[in-house]
Amino acid sequence: MSETRRGPDADLMRLMVEHQRRLFAYIYALVPNRQDASDILQDASVVICEKFHEYRPGTDFVAWATRIAFWEVRRARQKYARSKVVFDQGVVDALSETMGAMQEELDVRHEALAHCLKRLPDRDREMILLRYEPGAGVEEAARRVGRSMDAAYKALARIRKLLMDCVSQRLDGEGVGA
Repeated sequence: MSETRRGPDADLMRLMVEHQRRLFAYIYALVPNRQDASDILQDASVVICEKFHEYRPGTDFVAWATRIAFWEVRRARQKYARSKVVFDQGVVDALSETMGAMQEELDVRHEALAHCLKRLPDRDREMILLRYEPGAGVEEAARRVGRSMDAAYKALARIRKLLMDCVSQRLDGEGVGA
């Protein structure tokens, strides 16, 4: 199976895998509950699959998919209307607009962080990545890199500062606001 898969199904799968986190972040910004956001992402993913024939290659997939997600959020809001915490549609519209405007800046920040992570010494990079691995904490990261808890906390504080400074310098150099 070393043959590269081509065609609409492969394109859809690649785009969905590549942008699933962004879609989830968009949806989660619009609904007050993580589980609801996850459910809406699943519903939106089904619609995206069903309508993928309408997507035009070369255009902004995330913009196209977030429009579908937006309508799924609206549909879900009607379904959840009896919940105690429901955002007014004006709030949802404003959040949607803000998320769209912020997405480019978030992408630039993510790229800057990835660049700065690569510049860290191997031991520091391993420490910070282990710390933020899902389900892990400082204790687990310290154990896996062979540091005491005290040393791990000090190292993480130092590494975070290095990353923050590096990202800030990189963004300042690209003219992106902090």
